Parts: sequence; C-alpha cells; structure tokens
Amino acid sequence: MVMNSRERIKTVLNHNEPDRIPVDLGSTIVTSICSGAYLDLMDHLNFKIKKEDIEIMDVVQQLPYLDQRLLDWVQVDAVPLMTNPPSTWELKIKKEGDYYTFVDQWGAKLYRPKNGYYYDYREFPIKESTLKALEKMDWPDPDDPARMEGIKEKAINLYQNTDYAIVGSPIFGGGLFEHPSRIRGMEEFLMSTSSNLKFAEAIMEKITQLYIKATDNFLKEVGEYIDVFAYWDDVGIQNGPMIRPSFYKKYIKPRQKRLFDLVHKKSEAKIFLHTCGANAKFIPDFIDIGVEILNPIQVSAKGMDTAQLKKKYGNDLTFWGGGVNSQKVLPFGNKKEVREEVKRRINDLASGGGFVFSAVHNIQNFVPPKNITEMFKTLKENWEY
Repeated sequence: MVMNSRERIKTVLNHNEPDRIPVDLGSTIVTSICSGAYLDLMDHLNFKIKKEDIEIMDVVQQLPYLDQRLLDWVQVDAVPLMTNPPSTWELKIKKEGDYYTFVDQWGAKLYRPKNGYYYDYREFPIKESTLKALEKMDWPDPDDPARMEGIKEKAINLYQNTDYAIVGSPIFGGGLFEHPSRIRGMEEFLMSTSSNLKFAEAIMEKITQLYIKATDNFLKEVGEYIDVFAYWDDVGIQNGPMIRPSFYKKYIKPRQKRLFDLVHKKSEAKIFLHTCGANAKFIPDFIDIGVEILNPIQVSAKGMDTAQLKKKYGNDLTFWGGGVNSQKVLPFGNKKEVREEVKRRINDLASGGGFVFSAVHNIQNFVPPKNITEMFKTLKENWEY
C-alpha cells in the first residue's frame, strides 16, 4: 500500500514498516544542507537558482530554506515549523574589517570571516560566572507575541494542504546544556560545571524555564498539528561523552524531562533529540525521560555502531539520521563507497521501522554534488520494504 509522507513518518515512529523508508532533508537545522553545497547541488540538478534569492533559515550555519523542486526530487517526508524572532530583535549583519558580524537575540556577538562559511560565537553577554551577572542579563522574552505571529495559520496550511509530516520547534537557541556556552563562553561554562556549580545550575535552570514557557506557548497554538517536536543539546564528542554521565543524570536529565513531559502532555508529537558525538552511555537516560527519536547517530564516533544500536534500542527509539558517514564517506569517498555506505546503514537500521533516512548532521560545503545525488539514488533503489 502506497502511503503519503505523514502516514509514512507516523508508521516508522510507531516501529512498524511503511511502504518505503522515509527521508528527511531540511526539516530541522540539524538535518539540512549548507548554502554552498545547496547551490552546487541545485546547479548539478539543473535547478537554476541565484545566490541572492536564497532565504536563510539558520544564519549561524548558513542553512537555506530549500526550493520545492529539490524537496520533490529528494521526495522528502517532513518539513519544519519554527517560530519567529522576537519583536525586539532583527538580524543586522555588519561588515567589520575582514569579518561579517551580528548580535543575536541573546546579546552574543558572532563573527564570520569574509570568505568563511559559518558564524562563530566570540563575544558573550555574561562576562562573569556569578549569580549577580545572571540577574543583570537581558534575557529573551519567550512570551513576545511576535514569536507566534502567523505560526498557527502556517501549521494549519501544512496540515490541511500538504501530506508532509510536520516537525515543530520553538527552541530559539541551543539546548539547556549547550546554550550557556554561547552566552558565557564554552571554556568558562564548562569550568563552572566542576568549580562553580551554583552558577552552572542557575544558568541551565534559567534557560530551561525560558524553553518551557516558549514550548507551552507553541503547543497551545499548534500542538495538535505537529508530528515531531525537535530539540537539540550536544552532550557527546568524537570519542566519548563531553561531560560525566553522573553530571548529566543529576543536573541535565531532570530539566530535559520537565520539557519533554510538557510536550507529551500537550501534544501527540514524538520527542526528537539531536545530540552529536559518542552518546551510547546516555541512551538509556534519553529513553527514560521520554525521548522517542535519536538524531543523528554519528556513525564515525566511538560506540555508535548502527547495527548494535538498532539491536539494543530499536524497540525504544527511532533512529533519524545515520544514513551515511558524513565525516569521511560523503565528502571524500567515491560513488561506489557512497553506495556501499548507504546500503550498509539501510541494512542495519531499516528493519521493523524506526528509521528515517538523512545524513549525519547537515551536508557541509564542498561535499561533491555527485556524491549527494548518489546517496539519494542508492536510497531510492533500496528503500522499499
């Protein structure tokens, strides 16, 4: 039986086999394609587009909103639903010497080299790791009405007039553990997790409260329309956890659970958790707090073997991503290596449902378009159950 995209996504999220493997490109800011690679791919497919006509969805990573022609060619099954910026902030990119800069809605200043591809956080609104500094911080307002302006109408249109699964997120920064590094600095915040716990816990709690309020507002408007709730919070690095698992259990896990409990209470959406790196030690905790979708499965990281993860956690988690090794094979392999890699990941992950195909994280600039097209071609040749 041929399914539409929403039916297909819901089927795999319930750990059943649909007509074919669902595919994602662009439904989140962690499953998309960077603008340089996007332009190269569009040119390779003879979909004419001008650089100046691209609308950017995520400024930091330079991710574009994707052209409908590309969505149709890929045959994507999910699309994004994100909230607006607040009324008190607008994107103002300035040229400063050899850099482009802007100040985000949290007050952090980001820099991109003139010939660079991404923005980096370099100046932070919180200058010292003290509770007094947190009190003085001009925090973003999750209740700003501008954030939700037109969102319900957009959700209704997507729900009624398309067959796409809707991936919603009101998160306007990094996760509750990840984002403190963007407003205090990574070195200073990570140091505080061992030497200044009162500050570390207070800043994470403040961000948790902001996100819970933003999520509550979002779900009141569109909770009945979204199929997936996307949240991101990196706790892993290439060779292991970024932090002690005991720290995660005590200080991060309970706060994530409060947020995820709200999502489950106010909607039928499944929880999508993005966390890069070697996260195998955290997976039982993720499941314990209600995570139903794990992204991306960084297959080149330690302990993230797709066959073993599917065997151990396939009844509890949908694996969204991990369709190809994006650090080595996709950018540097030949077409044969790309085909073999895609077939391997499908073989490891697709059985019994619980798998949505996408690359590991966003497709980066300079990935050859021939490898990207080979990835999707191989998927389509092998996606039927």
